Amino acid sequence: MFEFFPPPSKDSWQHRTFMGLFRLFLYPMVGLSLLSFEPVPSAYALAQYGVGIVLLVTGFSLAFWITLQMGWRNAFGEKNGLKTRGWFSISRNPVYVATWIGMIGWGLLANTGVVWILLALWATMYLLAPIFEEPWLEQQYGQEYLDYKSHTRRFL
Repeated sequence: MFEFFPPPSKDSWQHRTFMGLFRLFLYPMVGLSLLSFEPVPSAYALAQYGVGIVLLVTGFSLAFWITLQMGWRNAFGEKNGLKTRGWFSISRNPVYVATWIGMIGWGLLANTGVVWILLALWATMYLLAPIFEEPWLEQQYGQEYLDYKSHTRRFL
């Protein structure tokens, strides 16, 4: 059976391809965001930037922290134990939820159509990712995952 994500190992072609594509997507978006940044022309824009900064920093920091709690290797397909406590007791995918918060902040800061479209694509990828991850989790953890899945929501 063809398996792309989660990658079977950090040294696999799937992992290298995934990380390469992710960087190819992310780095230009950072560049576009920086190029589109304009000085604050009004109180409304200042408030928008303030909210954007708070959401961006909170969302991405939380996503990073949750990933560390889960284990970096576990996040990329190594079987290092099913995480069901902390943030994972609220959502089966708290990293995605936190990242969406960061994306909203990013969009408010960049405030350009191209960046919003790219963020929407990224958000959609995170919306669809569990479709590919959950069968793998069921295969790896069996009944333990099925029990967890039955009482914990996918997102919120």
